[in-house]
Amino acid sequence: MKDNRVGYLFIAPLVISVALVLLYPIGKAALMSFQYWLVTKPKNGHPFVGLDNYRELFASDYFYRSLGITFLYIIVTVAARYVLGLLTALLLNKNFKGRGLVRALVIIPWAVPEVVTCLVFILMYDYRYGVINDLLLKMKMISNPVAFLGDSHTALGAAMFVNIWKGFPFAAIMLLAGLQSIPKDLYEAATVDGAGIWRQFRSVTLPMLRPVSVVVFLLLVVWTIKDFGIVYVLTGGGPSRVTEILTIFIYKIGFKTFNFGVAAAGGMILLLISIVFTLIYLKATKAGETT
Repeated sequence: MKDNRVGYLFIAPLVISVALVLLYPIGKAALMSFQYWLVTKPKNGHPFVGLDNYRELFASDYFYRSLGITFLYIIVTVAARYVLGLLTALLLNKNFKGRGLVRALVIIPWAVPEVVTCLVFILMYDYRYGVINDLLLKMKMISNPVAFLGDSHTALGAAMFVNIWKGFPFAAIMLLAGLQSIPKDLYEAATVDGAGIWRQFRSVTLPMLRPVSVVVFLLLVVWTIKDFGIVYVLTGGGPSRVTEILTIFIYKIGFKTFNFGVAAAGGMILLLISIVFTLIYLKATKAGETT
């Protein structure tokens, strides 16, 4: 402590800030998940109720439905963002005129704020005046306009598309950095051995991208687990709760029914899921540093 006193003083403001804005709210939510916190029916204080909040949560069919929607949302959007990001990275890794401009343009969707992105897509998805309906009608792909955000058959897919469009540039930039770190000698040796483009991709590119790919996958999963803004602005969890991912389900319990005890229990479950994937991410990055 004496030898590192100055260092501890420098990191003290950060530690205090994290404790105030992160650790304290998490600890408070964990305590609330074991207490009676139904605001509309106040009692004397907030008595300890044990696991009653968790039992009520697990007894709800909507909880399991939102959990299933969340996992579907994660699987589709993470896979699509990775594949689209990989294809974009492979394209940007080639030498062509205007490559620098294209790289700058690709990052725009990721840089635009979520709310702005959602408002633009709400206009594009509009039933009467949206450009997407207009294009599909002109191409004879549909016979009548589609209420993309108001139809239970299309709402979740429409929200996923916005998530994919906004998130794939991150995967593209990360994978592009990985591609540029692959030694050219490996491709030259593969060419001498008679390997074609597809064989080089399978035997050289994908294996060499594995450390970066693991990090990209896990980061996308962790970020998507706690996704809220895109789906909430686009649909608010509707119609008929078909887009009600877990974060929106917890939000509605807390700020629609004011049952903060059950909402806190849901938040703890969401936190536990996030911690599991975070630990996997940390283990993967540590393994990548030692190889």
